Amino acid sequence: MSDTGKTRPVNQDNIGCIRFADANTVLAVVADGMGGHQGGETASRVAVETLQQHLTQHLLQQNTPQALSNAFNQANSAVFQHASTSTSLHGMGTTLVVLAVLNGLAYYANVGDSRLYLLRNGVCRQLSEDHTVVASLVKDGLLAPDAVKNHPDKHLLTHALGTRPQTTIAYSIKPLALEHGDCFLLCSDGLYDLVDDTEFNSIITTQTANKACSTLIELANTRGGFDNISAIVIKIHTTDSTPHTQAPMTNA
Repeated sequence: MSDTGKTRPVNQDNIGCIRFADANTVLAVVADGMGGHQGGETASRVAVETLQQHLTQHLLQQNTPQALSNAFNQANSAVFQHASTSTSLHGMGTTLVVLAVLNGLAYYANVGDSRLYLLRNGVCRQLSEDHTVVASLVKDGLLAPDAVKNHPDKHLLTHALGTRPQTTIAYSIKPLALEHGDCFLLCSDGLYDLVDDTEFNSIITTQTANKACSTLIELANTRGGFDNISAIVIKIHTTDSTPHTQAPMTNA
């Protein structure tokens, strides 16, 4: 679900979720555009459409991490080239976070600060990597993690999709083996700025995926709805017998 929120005139978020014909493969994506009303809305839409088109054709035929990398690069080129078609679109860009679930495994990738969370055994853990100035400061030991939430530059991006000919992608180089009861949340900053991890866990694990999305968005709106709000919830009910594997992120 995606909502404009309470203060923005348009929704610059764009989301997508595709369930493949084999019924065990799911692709989910959230993008948060930037670059003015028209630019942000266009950038996120072009990114999602390009990525979905590429992965619909190649996800099941290629090595999955490579398919994700190729799709991100194509989406980046599409947004960058589209920005040159009009002065009103110049400099536009978008965040992009993607989850691909297939064969009992989860693969993911992102650019920017839209997020992917895994909820497992009562613990909510962020899987995606924030491409922000403050995240870099925390990584370098120059800023305490608890200072991020109220930092004035917390959403100042170091990488985005479509602003340059090439971009940096963080992606899982190893798959994450699914476990029965796993829940995934993909969301834009309009949600996680106003709803915390504990609330994600309590709402998502006790409600259906559809109801959880509407509850989360409603909660963010009651707290101000200062930005566009997007959420995709995926619940895992059946898995294969693949043992648990941690999926580290790498930049490319």
